[in-house]
Amino acid sequence: MKNRIKIILLLVALNLTNTYSQEKINTDDLIGYWMPDEESTQLFFWKDVNGKLQMQEISGTNGESIDLLDLRVNSNSVYAKTTYSKLNWVTENTFTLIDKETLQCVTTGAGTGTIIYRKAK
Repeated sequence: MKNRIKIILLLVALNLTNTYSQEKINTDDLIGYWMPDEESTQLFFWKDVNGKLQMQEISGTNGESIDLLDLRVNSNSVYAKTTYSKLNWVTENTFTLIDKETLQCVTTGAGTGTIIYRKAK
């Protein structure tokens, strides 16, 4: 009986997480400083004076900025195309909120993978 309850609770928790990430993204939840769960870039989101979302990535290895080529807010994610001129790398990143404190980034292009960010401030 205990195992069945644990399984039900796990399924409910997974469904809640999945439901949150499929909702329309609230860009206000992104505002702040995000730290990666492994060596990667540091992320900063803010809104400019016109209320438009802005983003800056800083290399976690040398502190250099990553140039932003394109930033778009989709229904449930944020798309960013960036370039790291020192290595001539171009990447495409899709950021999806898992919850208000957890951000998932799926990267393709010169670098590929998935990074989980935690909101620091």
